[in-house]
Amino acid sequence: MAIKYSSYSLTKRLLALTVLVAFFACMIIFRLFYLQIIGGYSLVKEGLTEWLRDLPLIANRGEITDRNGVVLASSHTTYDVYIRPADIEDSEAVAKLLSDVLKLDYEETLEKVSKKGLSEIKIATDIEKSDVQEILKDFKSGIFFTTDTVRNYSYDSLLCQILGFVSSDNSGQSGLEAFYNTYLAGTDGVSLVEADLKGSTLNSSLTYYENPINGLNLKLTIDFKIQYEVEKILARAMSETGAKSVSALVTDPKTGEILAISTLPSYDLNNIPRDDMSLLNKLSRASTIVDTYEPGSTFKAIVTAIALEEGLTSEHNYFYCPGYRIINGVQINCARRSGHGSQSLEQGLMNSCNCVFMDLIARIGTKKFYSYLDEMGFTSSLGIDFPGETSAVLMPINSVTAPDLARMGFGQTIAITALQMTAGFNAVINGGNMLQPYLLKTISTETGKQVYNRGTTTISKLFSENTSKSMRKMLFSVVDKGGGKYAKLDGYQIGGKTGTAQKYENGAIAKGKYVASFIGFAPYDDPQYSVYVVIDEPQGAYYGGVVAAPIAKDIFAKIFSIREQQKDDSYLEEEKTIELPTFIGMTLSEAGSEIAKLGLQYLVQGDGDYVTGQIAAPGTMVGKNDIVLLIF
Repeated sequence: MAIKYSSYSLTKRLLALTVLVAFFACMIIFRLFYLQIIGGYSLVKEGLTEWLRDLPLIANRGEITDRNGVVLASSHTTYDVYIRPADIEDSEAVAKLLSDVLKLDYEETLEKVSKKGLSEIKIATDIEKSDVQEILKDFKSGIFFTTDTVRNYSYDSLLCQILGFVSSDNSGQSGLEAFYNTYLAGTDGVSLVEADLKGSTLNSSLTYYENPINGLNLKLTIDFKIQYEVEKILARAMSETGAKSVSALVTDPKTGEILAISTLPSYDLNNIPRDDMSLLNKLSRASTIVDTYEPGSTFKAIVTAIALEEGLTSEHNYFYCPGYRIINGVQINCARRSGHGSQSLEQGLMNSCNCVFMDLIARIGTKKFYSYLDEMGFTSSLGIDFPGETSAVLMPINSVTAPDLARMGFGQTIAITALQMTAGFNAVINGGNMLQPYLLKTISTETGKQVYNRGTTTISKLFSENTSKSMRKMLFSVVDKGGGKYAKLDGYQIGGKTGTAQKYENGAIAKGKYVASFIGFAPYDDPQYSVYVVIDEPQGAYYGGVVAAPIAKDIFAKIFSIREQQKDDSYLEEEKTIELPTFIGMTLSEAGSEIAKLGLQYLVQGDGDYVTGQIAAPGTMVGKNDIVLLIF
């Protein structure tokens, strides 16, 4: 019997077939769309990964130079050697060539070049160009080269905490190397060659190079000649004083440029102690920027300027010092326990009398004093172009008592960095401008095109020119006739202030541990340089005027020589000298009386009843207003 189909049933079947064909057609179209449009990039990339073999071409890291172009850090190009076993025609010949030139073990090299299953194998790293040229004289197929760079520091330990260092992959890890890594690093290139699945280079292959883009060059504000001399002077000072550490900071007070900055002990940037991270972290700290301490009497320059600016005192304002002040029932002593008697503001600064500055800061008041610290940037940061800058350590303003404020007047109960002290002092003597200190002067390409030029940045206007002029005059007197006498340099007008601060451990005064310091500037009437010297835990004599001021004097002498600063002959005076007698065995009253008759000044170290030693020694020729250190 014949099977009959209705026209309706046939139509349904044709419709179903059409839908099925359309479905598969859509699937094919979608797949093609995905392969060509959506997944095309990743598939091409995956294909290139399978067919292309790449070797790195490392970019040269930019140079770091001083302000005059002296190279401090540079990159030295080296080469890495690879082999592609699949491309090697004579394994023994390749192994002999490489082992002979590169001084490698022949058997081990032969084993590597014979491993046909690997696409490429690194044979040697950090080889010199001369070795590459030697290999090329008898070049064999299957040998490839890539470039790499090694960081070199021209002067080993010079400026080590500031320059910093790089990791094994040439990425900045500390100091300016880290802070400006983006600019110094450059962009690596790559060498590409087509190969089959076994790693063999295709006969029709071309090698493609994406050239590296070398890093930018940094020119610093540092003056190499000054930096070099500062580090020599500090090394001698550390040896002579037996100090835990010594630091110095040289700046241009009119711009904020740092001309020299150093802390000893230091380390060799070309031989970094990476196997002792604790030691490395200690030696690589830029203490002048990242560590705080109580500045002691150098801070009195800032307190004096604030009081003058606010109209709370004058050069001829007189104070009386009995040797102490009693504030809210708390007795706070002056360094000279017997007192300084009646003295003007200028004399108080020359004598570094604590009583004068306890009075001044009481007039200023906590609120006004803290507002000045805010304007100076002490409560946040100065914004120097260096990692890890530390802000001042201050008591909460609501917790400050009258005795606390009194101690702040002479640089205690407040902790700041040497950088902050220098920046604040510069504002005192430069006309009143609080300037942002900085280390980078310009950035340029390897062809010398300048792409960035740093200028002076003013944080705030703190003092008037009249206040600054008065401060320069009084600070000059401190060096000329006062406690900073040992920073005096004939023929040059230097002003400054000494500092001696006790150290604390576990909240209590650490017996016998002091920080001696001196901060100064020159010339007196037109400041072009400021020098800050900090001696941490000197052994023996510890007064800033005796220990730190002579070091600052030596630094100033070198600066004047390097910069060819002419002497001011009109300033030279004939000074009568006398032979210093002995004061050993005398009481403080007896020695003080004899010293006053000679027209000299004295400092006291220790708390015994009789003088057991003196600096300068008996028989030394001294001039009027020279300082004698009496040791009890």
